Amino acid sequence: MTETKTVMIVDDEPDVLLSVAQILEASNYRTIKAKDGYECIDKLGEEVPDVLLLDIMMPGLTPKEIISEIEKDSSLAEIKIIFLTAVHSLEAEEEGLLASKQVIDFIEKPFTVRRMLDAIGKAIEI
Repeated sequence: MTETKTVMIVDDEPDVLLSVAQILEASNYRTIKAKDGYECIDKLGEEVPDVLLLDIMMPGLTPKEIISEIEKDSSLAEIKIIFLTAVHSLEAEEEGLLASKQVIDFIEKPFTVRRMLDAIGKAIEI
């Protein structure tokens, strides 16, 4: 039997947080939910997920600040980061994907369940 993989979802929209968690749990992933970057960092101190789904547009810590905190801690080096965003800008995508070697994908909202599950599956295989 394969080990259950864990995905942390970081999004300030409660509906998105809940619906993504339900989809992932139905697809046999364990989930950790965080409503902002501060809660994300706190929870990363308790448990290390395999994949981090990170909303780009949230109040509080910026994605770069969150990534900077992650990169300071060698125990978090294996986390694969996938950005979620409503921004349709190629510049934002390039900036996000180039910000860290841990950032491996960029999913535009609204996204399909298949797109999200494919991105997470690929992240886990890396």
